[in-house]
Amino acid sequence: MKNFQVKILGITQDGGYPHAGCKRDCCLNLWDSTQKKELIASIAIIDHSSKNFWLIDITPDFKNQFNMIPSNYCLSGIFLTHAHLGHYIGLLELGKEVMNLIDIPVYSMPRMKSFIENNSPINFLIENNNIRSLGLISNKSVILNRKISVIPFLVPHRNELSETVGYKIKSKNKNIIYLPDIDSWDNMDEDIMDLILDNDVLFIDGTFYDNDELLNRDMSKIPHPTVKDSFEKFKFLDKNNRKKIFFTHLNHTNNLLRPDSQEFNEVLINGYNIAKTNQCIDL
Repeated sequence: MKNFQVKILGITQDGGYPHAGCKRDCCLNLWDSTQKKELIASIAIIDHSSKNFWLIDITPDFKNQFNMIPSNYCLSGIFLTHAHLGHYIGLLELGKEVMNLIDIPVYSMPRMKSFIENNSPINFLIENNNIRSLGLISNKSVILNRKISVIPFLVPHRNELSETVGYKIKSKNKNIIYLPDIDSWDNMDEDIMDLILDNDVLFIDGTFYDNDELLNRDMSKIPHPTVKDSFEKFKFLDKNNRKKIFFTHLNHTNNLLRPDSQEFNEVLINGYNIAKTNQCIDL
């Protein structure tokens, strides 16, 4: 095992899998089943040498995800992508009602930082010294240790409550991109193709496989590049660049959650990957 790793703690969209209120076949059989359920998208950056780890996003599934890290390791910081519930609500587990942790750094962009500090339940964590709210600047590094830095970069998303960022996790040997939420590949400050070519591993938005998944929702109101859109956008990539890509943040309707599906197989045939919970990537 390498000293430094990124570990996948979950791969689903904010509602998880199964999803609250879903009576469709995709979720119906999971409620009372031993069949594998999936946790909400998040990753950990782990320094095994110092036994420290950092989270990118802290989800409603935090208590299960925290248990996936060795019990003698120390939570040393949390980086937030944006203010949709699946990405920050686990902060509440850090307070006096549950873990009562002390002075955990929480990193966020200016609007997200304001959102946290003006949200009464979360601000109470600051007042109680459970967390410390720290600001980020787009494209400016945060040094975690002598080997690893984290760099936020702005991306277009439904920014009703905050801006949205992806993160570059940078080490001497490898660069990993974590980008679970975006409206479209077309309006990024840095072209997605350059991002793929310039980095080693990318965990990217795979929320929906196609535009036919939601029966009673207007998908234009919740924009994401579908996996099929990504196939088209990335069609000129060679196999070495395609294999860098892992789809994550999968909606409960997305058949990439079901390994026996045609869609799952199609991703693999096209040379891409699907993120797996508990998967580790060496840095």
